[in-house]
Amino acid sequence: MTLKVDIQQKGHELVGKGTIDGIVPFYFKDQGHRWMVRIGRHWTLKEQETPNAPGPSIASSRSKMYWAIAQYRNQSRDRAVGVA
Repeated sequence: MTLKVDIQQKGHELVGKGTIDGIVPFYFKDQGHRWMVRIGRHWTLKEQETPNAPGPSIASSRSKMYWAIAQYRNQSRDRAVGVA
């Protein structure tokens, strides 16, 4: 798995845009108290953090990105073998 992403700070949020495996579009936005990932055209994951969550950091955002990619891969694999 190859993730190439350009991460930029925009105000109080981090935004990452790039690709997975060189071809699958990847978009990430972390606002500290909530974050979301869009992979490809149709797969989206949105998560809420505690209301008092600190602002996003590059380290925590990278962890969230890799966790989301693992979820995407697991769901894709499950669909391919016919599991719910």
